[in-house]
Amino acid sequence: MSTLSRMWKTLWNSHSNLSFDAAMVTHSHSNGDGLESRSSQEKKFIDIVNTVLRNHDGTYLDQFKVAFELRAKHACSLDSWIGFAVSSKASEIVLDLDPRSPRTAEDAYDFAFHLFQSENGIQSVWVHCVSLKPPRDFYGFTKLTKFAISSAHIMEDIGNLLSNCCALRWLHIICCNFGKLKLHGTFYRLQHLCVIYSELQAIELHAIGLVTFKYVGQPLPIVFYRSPKLKMADIKLCPYYHFGYVCSELSTALPCLEELYVDVWLKPEAREYVISEVKFNYLRYVNWTVNICGHPKYTGGILELASIVKAAPVLEKLDLHMDSNTYPHYVFKAIGNPPPSHHNHLKIVRTTGFFGFEGQIELALYILENARSLQSMTIDPLSLGQARRSREDANKSINVQICREIVNEFLGLEKYRGVLTIL
Repeated sequence: MSTLSRMWKTLWNSHSNLSFDAAMVTHSHSNGDGLESRSSQEKKFIDIVNTVLRNHDGTYLDQFKVAFELRAKHACSLDSWIGFAVSSKASEIVLDLDPRSPRTAEDAYDFAFHLFQSENGIQSVWVHCVSLKPPRDFYGFTKLTKFAISSAHIMEDIGNLLSNCCALRWLHIICCNFGKLKLHGTFYRLQHLCVIYSELQAIELHAIGLVTFKYVGQPLPIVFYRSPKLKMADIKLCPYYHFGYVCSELSTALPCLEELYVDVWLKPEAREYVISEVKFNYLRYVNWTVNICGHPKYTGGILELASIVKAAPVLEKLDLHMDSNTYPHYVFKAIGNPPPSHHNHLKIVRTTGFFGFEGQIELALYILENARSLQSMTIDPLSLGQARRSREDANKSINVQICREIVNEFLGLEKYRGVLTIL
């Protein structure tokens, strides 16, 4: 723009979005693995950012973003840039210092909390691969509505920092390791909480306005005090075999849910699951993703998936997506009638990955026999992954043909034809 017109020469000086990333310097080298080349890239990147900021008028930024591999030794430059963003009244700061190799806490950049005074307009902060050491008396994020922390080294109690973010509405914590996520005080405005692959001992907070909750990781104690608006949860549990946690612990921790998305690994050997007396009394929709592992001969434990139906008395719709790396042998024995446990609200059931395991047949019979208001039940022998490919090609598979024969033999009965569709 500066080359084309004198009138445009300084137009960029007041640009409200400043984004600096590795693309500015990666074209300048052919071998980026050498120490000299890397050092040269760092210097060039820092010089470019400093030049831009020196010529910018520094007024009213919307977003300030740095996405480049920098660390503790570059603290002077990073502090200067963050200070510029704060003084320019930036509403969003993104600091992505993604490393090419594992970084220790000593090598990570110590985020400059001291640059944030209580009177600033910062509304959104996203930090990746930094060290967080917030002072106990820090009150610089009073207007912050969105906070994302990823792969950060948390050296102090993060709860003290977050508890002072009284305007916070959106909180993401990804791949961070610390003790309890215990947020003191009452979060009146927090609406969305996401915790992914973070080694925590427990989650405990007051959040009256919380609407959605996403969690990926190992089962852990969850306590939400007074969260009547929490209607949707997305839970992915790892490692394997934590199905019972959903119907026991979660029904106690999240009693007001209306929608539940769950991704679990199920070891299908028959076994007992303890179901809490507290139920999902408001749950109307469940979306299960179940990875079945184990020998196809021992799949009676799949019937325990019916526990979610028992634990949700007003459930209306169930989507059940199953997958397995094995296929069943032909089922020669007759399958008995499922135990009676009538359900009066379940209307629509959709299943994928219905390979014809004995436990799957028992589960389908349980629903068909006990769901008094059932209007439609769809059974798809293909898993979601298979269905993404050509259904015509998948149908030619001998395993899929055997699955369909098993399903038709045990479920293709006249009395089910009004509601049951086998794809």
